[in-house]
Amino acid sequence: MIISDNVMIGESILPNAQKILENIREDKHCGNPFWYVITTAWEEENLMNILSGMELRHPFYHTGSLRILGLAGSRKEALELVLKLVQNGYDKEEIFNLKHFFEQF
Repeated sequence: MIISDNVMIGESILPNAQKILENIREDKHCGNPFWYVITTAWEEENLMNILSGMELRHPFYHTGSLRILGLAGSRKEALELVLKLVQNGYDKEEIFNLKHFFEQF
């Protein structure tokens, strides 16, 4: 799993974000599973996935080239970050090439 240099962090998770990202980087459990990450999708037809901290405990997600794009304290906040990520791609004139844009994010 790759952690983007530009991870978008929701306000509700901000106090815990650094510790969560550090634990993900070190492949450790992150304690409280009630948070969400936005990642690039492993399927070709999708752009992103929203995974809970509980789902992220599964070893499948720690292999491969999934890239963490955002970190949120709730599913609603994760959806808001997805909107911001897509808007970011649109603003940079990458709307027709978002998959590649997020893989480089």
